[in-house]
Amino acid sequence: MPRTKSFGKRRCYFIPKQKAEEILDAKTNNASTSKKKIESAAITVSDADFDDRSIVNIIIQMNIISQLLKNIAKCKFCNQLDSLVISEDSGSRRGLCVNLVLQCIYCGQATSAMSSDMTNGFDDINIRLAYGMRCLGKGNSAAKTFCAVMNLPPPPAKFERYNDILLRSLIKVSRESMRNAVEDTVKNNNSNRDITAAFDGSWQKRGHTSLNGVVSATCLETGKVLDFECLSKYCFKCKNRNNKDHTCEKNFEGFSGGMESDVESGKFSKKEKSSVKTSKL
Repeated sequence: MPRTKSFGKRRCYFIPKQKAEEILDAKTNNASTSKKKIESAAITVSDADFDDRSIVNIIIQMNIISQLLKNIAKCKFCNQLDSLVISEDSGSRRGLCVNLVLQCIYCGQATSAMSSDMTNGFDDINIRLAYGMRCLGKGNSAAKTFCAVMNLPPPPAKFERYNDILLRSLIKVSRESMRNAVEDTVKNNNSNRDITAAFDGSWQKRGHTSLNGVVSATCLETGKVLDFECLSKYCFKCKNRNNKDHTCEKNFEGFSGGMESDVESGKFSKKEKSSVKTSKL
């Protein structure tokens, strides 16, 4: 008689709600630092972020919007229904910003408008494209591939110049954020500017052979970034003989692995913008 394998009844254990919350908190506290950073940096989008529907960007096929206008709109010049068609003037493209032309098929009257607003001489839609690529760690080549797959106009020819716009905005926002973090930390510390901070360094590539690095100071009580310092062992403009009058970007000499200890030894305390005494852990 062949042997048979029998399975017993599976036992189920009921965990009370309070006990389950304690287990969940323990798992969260024991999680790695990287996991905590990812969870804390999670972006949640609510309906409140889209209250103003008139400024939301959408992707729509030209024939669909043209058919929609023909069905419900009429020409203001000849008062004819089913007469308006929309097309694109491809010669006026500026990246994803295109020139839309609305024309009457009976009287020939036409009006046009660009598909995106402008900020400081740059189209908003192109700035958002560059910002989106930067958030993904990509550049012009990835933007071209994305636009080709989505059947969109190609990205702007001078794509890299939008990085300067994003850099200026990032500097402004980061300075304001760090200033607020310092003020909140000092306020919570009974107006005492002697604050304990944790230092952490990062490099552009592995192996401590990178020419560029960054060191940040994070408050232990709040977990907010109080300050940062960018270090570089190379200046591109110095290598270019045409750029004689410029500000040298090279501010570090020595082994790349020593960037972190060099900043910790006193560069943060010399900065005037934070005026915070920091101490190494």
